[in-house]
Amino acid sequence: MTVRRLVQRLGLAVLLVACAAGCSGLKPYPNDLASKNLTIRTAASASSVLSSVRVELDVHSVDASCSMRYLGTLQLDQQSLAVGIAPERGSVLTFHFLSANFLGSSRGRISRQLFITPRPGQRYEIDVTYRDDLYDVVLRERLRDGAAREVLAVDPRACR
Repeated sequence: MTVRRLVQRLGLAVLLVACAAGCSGLKPYPNDLASKNLTIRTAASASSVLSSVRVELDVHSVDASCSMRYLGTLQLDQQSLAVGIAPERGSVLTFHFLSANFLGSSRGRISRQLFITPRPGQRYEIDVTYRDDLYDVVLRERLRDGAAREVLAVDPRACR
């Protein structure tokens, strides 16, 4: 296969993935709270030019009876993203790691969930990493003195 042919296929694959992402029908998370109390940072390994990983975040609210309501999805396509999550209300954050090869075919989907009830006035940070088929989500609370403490991930099923 010639280099030109490979570049054409790669360009077609990128176009197909972009169209699929734009036409997926997912409801965008409004992210319209004035206070952005959560910063999400993503980091990936550049170990393979022929494969890529996209990360999507589904946000669900959780009421007092533990019922979840889907609020929307954010594409985590930036290294850092400020997000507003309602304080004093439970939220389930589901991170979907979607991998594809250079031809655009799907290789898999891995998800990580966490349950968070942000405290008013507190700031939170989530580091999302994917390296060599290892996927991790770490939640930290930024304390008033500037220090950060890791918050243990709570399984959303613990509410029930």
